[in-house]
Amino acid sequence: MGTLRWTDGHGKEVSRQTNLTINIEDFKGTPGYPWLVIAANRHLSVDVLEMWLRVEGENYERSRSWIARRRWMFEDPNNVNKPGSKPNADGKDARAIAIMRENPKMSVRALARLLSKSGIRRGKDWVLRHRCD
Repeated sequence: MGTLRWTDGHGKEVSRQTNLTINIEDFKGTPGYPWLVIAANRHLSVDVLEMWLRVEGENYERSRSWIARRRWMFEDPNNVNKPGSKPNADGKDARAIAIMRENPKMSVRALARLLSKSGIRRGKDWVLRHRCD
């Protein structure tokens, strides 16, 4: 349970109890049911979610791409195991930024080459994005 508090138009404090837990079975038959299944089962893969929705019935069946495009909304933003590039994967961002600060008048390409010579692999796009950090 949670409490929602606000001041109404007359300056009076108002509060309402809100339920932060739902039973998704109560929403069976509604268009939002597949969304709730995805939200409640963040630990399941896209394939398993697709199979689950197909088994539930043709009203809930969604394509693999539909599930994948919506699943990101319910993922933990701190999940380090998600696919894609990892920020500061090699741990050399601070050193690269320090080198770039020492050479403020160099071009982006020249900075990328200088970082490469220092053993820090960063492309010109990365340098351009982080040049002012």
